[in-house]
Amino acid sequence: MKTHQQLISATGLILSLFAVGAQAQNTAQDSAAVRFPELKYTYLKTGDFVNVDNLKNVGTGLHKDQVRRLLGNPHFSEGIGNPHVWNYAFNFYIGAAGGQYITCQYQVQYDDKYRVKATYWKDGQCENALSTKKTTPEPMIPVNIPVTLPVTLSADGLFAFGRSDLNSLQVSGRASLQQLASKINSSSAQLNSVSIVGYTDRFGSRAQNQALSAARAASVKAYLVQQGVPAHLIQTEGRGASNPVVNCPGAKTPQVIACLMPNRRIEVFVKGEFK
Repeated sequence: MKTHQQLISATGLILSLFAVGAQAQNTAQDSAAVRFPELKYTYLKTGDFVNVDNLKNVGTGLHKDQVRRLLGNPHFSEGIGNPHVWNYAFNFYIGAAGGQYITCQYQVQYDDKYRVKATYWKDGQCENALSTKKTTPEPMIPVNIPVTLPVTLSADGLFAFGRSDLNSLQVSGRASLQQLASKINSSSAQLNSVSIVGYTDRFGSRAQNQALSAARAASVKAYLVQQGVPAHLIQTEGRGASNPVVNCPGAKTPQVIACLMPNRRIEVFVKGEFK
């Protein structure tokens, strides 16, 4: 019992050192009404160690691209239709670096212009430790900054199973690509390049997976070009079953196929300057 109490005290002491009080921080009572995704759904599985100095600079008025530069991409699948909520899972050491740590869920909410309107912590001890407001606001990052917008699209949501041609694009897949094209073609964007990389799961031969992943990447390019994205700025690549997101052992059963869904994906990297 004594050791447990010491651990709780140490947690409070360490977190108190992070008293940043972002301008958009809300009370524990407010955050109780905020919906957080289950921690098991984060891509990182165990959370990420946030740069506390960057966390201090997150406040109302920042554009989501500026938040991305400070905190990185959200740690949960938020969709590609310019969502107004981003969720993170941040780790804080409660002892020496490399020792014990706690994981705290953090949420950033945006207004209709995609600027920060509020932030929330799921865990009360994190929210309390970060509730002190700054007396001198940090200088804001310039609005027009070069950024890379990584977008991950589920191949299962884009194409019919085992297909790769434009005619096999599903309704939801076309809608997703239309949203992506609109973002790329927006008047506030100065496009530099678009990289499209296709992946498959581990089932099938290496040659088959390579061909399928490359063909799907090429079809996504063709669709974006149809929507007005300059073809000469788009590069495509197929990487087959390499770089898996999840590892699901076992034979080819419906359960294993479903488990491997995150590996069947299209990754799009849009480089440019965005407001």
